[in-house]
Amino acid sequence: MKKFGGLVLFIFGILLICQIAAADESNWGNIDWVQFKGTQLNVLATSMPVSEVYKSKIAEFEELTGIKVNFELLNDVDRKKKQLVDYASGMGEYDVANVGFSNREEFAQPGYMESLQPYLDNPKLTDKDWYNIDDYPKDVLAGGISGDKLVMIPFTAEYFLLWYRKDIFSLLNLTPPKTPTELKDVAAKLEEARKDGKIEEFAFIERTMSGASEGGWNLFCTAHRLGFDFVDFKDMISYTNTPKGIEIVSFYTDLCKQYGPPGSANWTWTDIGAAAAQGKLAMVVGGNASYAYLEDKNTSKVAGKMGYVPPPMENGKDPLWIWGWAINAKSKNKEAAWLLVQWLTSPNLITEMAPLYGCPARKSVYSLPEYIEAMPSQEFIDSQLWMMENGIDPDTQFLLTPMYGEVADLVSKEMNAVVAGIKTVEQACQDAEAALIKIGFKASVQ
Repeated sequence: MKKFGGLVLFIFGILLICQIAAADESNWGNIDWVQFKGTQLNVLATSMPVSEVYKSKIAEFEELTGIKVNFELLNDVDRKKKQLVDYASGMGEYDVANVGFSNREEFAQPGYMESLQPYLDNPKLTDKDWYNIDDYPKDVLAGGISGDKLVMIPFTAEYFLLWYRKDIFSLLNLTPPKTPTELKDVAAKLEEARKDGKIEEFAFIERTMSGASEGGWNLFCTAHRLGFDFVDFKDMISYTNTPKGIEIVSFYTDLCKQYGPPGSANWTWTDIGAAAAQGKLAMVVGGNASYAYLEDKNTSKVAGKMGYVPPPMENGKDPLWIWGWAINAKSKNKEAAWLLVQWLTSPNLITEMAPLYGCPARKSVYSLPEYIEAMPSQEFIDSQLWMMENGIDPDTQFLLTPMYGEVADLVSKEMNAVVAGIKTVEQACQDAEAALIKIGFKASVQ
């Protein structure tokens, strides 16, 4: 009887283990996750905090699927170079890679990125109810679509927010600005309070250092939020030296000259982030993903004092930036690669990771207690949700052309000359257009 009883307990234990395993599998949808057991996948990713989190989780995917994953991290410049070499050669060395929004068309138009919809629609590979692609806001998911093909699945949704000092705004009875006119008015009131000795902080600054990834980025994004683009890349037309172009450059540079701290005529994002964290600024337009600069209690003097609202807009929207996961069209393991992309962007993993990086692409995460607890405020969360649904443009032209860098370098160089007091706005816009004409643009007829 004892032997029989022991056998019963043994069988019961096995059944219990099977039930637990089945429950764990059901948490990952109704597909066979081990159907490609023994496959090896190579992944190339940009070295950044969210990628480090992903890399730390890869062992969990390997345990779930039996697929071996080699996860390589490189700085973004080297990642792109290595990715392009692999894509163009057709070797298919890397099965999966992350892709930044500005690289989407560069990689998609030559056919380097696999169309993902067939994998989404295959019930052997995707439990659509569990994966819930509809959890992505329309404009966020559109960031992964080239033409009519879904070529990458977003895992971040990034854009600008207006950061403001809640304590200062409360002291002065100010409301965060929603329009360019309001931004100028609030900046003037903050500057007046500083001169009167009521506050020490400077009102506002944007990036002023020339360069496509510095002042050029902020200048072009500011213009886009105001319904204007300096150039039409499709038809190769410059609108820089037009009344509207002059107005935008004047708006941008006047704010920087009148309300920025001394010595800020060549500030980069690093300078602005540091100044904000050290309590030297009352307002900043900064990326939503950069909130950690301000909220680190060990390094920031303003942790817990910052408010976050959508940036001032008028007749335009903020350019969307996403990071997404894509499959190499020349991969020899595309279905296994899809399992990895699906896992990397799954509701399960994004839910777990979102509190660590703040700007997930899935909207359901924003209402979860663990995410809410990790974020600076409900205002921050609400502002992100509003931006994803109402305030972002997934089709910003200048982000989807390889000429952006050269053009933004030229225009931002002239913007910097205005901030430095070397040129007038009119002269700078005229000189910027002359430089654009030299590289193939036509001046607009207005």
